[in-house]
Amino acid sequence: MREDLHFVDRLHRDLGGVRWAEPEEIRARARRRSRRTAALAATAVLAVLSGSGYVVAGRSGATAPPVAAVSASTATAGPAEIPHEALLSARDVRLKTGAQIGAAGLGEAVRVDPVLEACGRERGVPSAATSRYSRSQTLLRPVDGVAPPLLTQDVYRIDPAQSRLLFGTVALLLDACAQWEITGSGQLGGRTVATVTPHRWERSVSGFAGDESVLLRHVSLPPASVADGTAIKLPPEVEATMVVRVGDLVTVISTGPDTLKADGTGPGPGLSQADLEGLARTAAGRLCVAANPRC
Repeated sequence: MREDLHFVDRLHRDLGGVRWAEPEEIRARARRRSRRTAALAATAVLAVLSGSGYVVAGRSGATAPPVAAVSASTATAGPAEIPHEALLSARDVRLKTGAQIGAAGLGEAVRVDPVLEACGRERGVPSAATSRYSRSQTLLRPVDGVAPPLLTQDVYRIDPAQSRLLFGTVALLLDACAQWEITGSGQLGGRTVATVTPHRWERSVSGFAGDESVLLRHVSLPPASVADGTAIKLPPEVEATMVVRVGDLVTVISTGPDTLKADGTGPGPGLSQADLEGLARTAAGRLCVAANPRC
């Protein structure tokens, strides 16, 4: 979902002060690095307090309509605003989903991956485009209690002249930040040591959906001691992000923790790369109803 524009800066500073505890707590903290998990609570509060979001019950195989208007100004969508029909539905995802949370916005920056963008700022990569209108949603897992995100989608309406700038910026980010490390400290062997958390990004495939598209793969490795390389025994976290453009609409679709298949293909639970590409093509088809020019 969409978040405070300064979230990653705060996140970067907070990581420097992390003190590691038990493995399960460490895993939870690592997953909270994802903007989708952190933004979820803020959006849920926004939906309850301001009425600017909507919450619906959803399961794979059923499409649930929003129960409240996003805002007075967007209750009746104009030609430039983004209708709910331009988003994916729960039945488009091959996995079971729980609640669906969403919101709409104006004049927001197009966000691809805030951690990648933090690296880009450090290495002098310019910011991406700014949207005119936007709409977002998060599909949660069907579990009791605090449900982690399964999938997040943002849809932005941008100036057509910025579309090439956006995909050009993504290419620059991947070139500049194929590998990036976040320094911090943690408990290893009963003592506090300086640590480094490696991040890696790569372009898996491009040109598979809409007018332009790219699929990014982000691997976050466990923090390791700077002195001797010793790392806590946790598996790497892998996330995928798809950026798809149709006309003047751009959608960013991102997976939550443990949404992907372990090896990217199958068998087993989760989404394979083929599933992701198919989902992106479905998303491109949904954008056609509101894109300018239409498909």
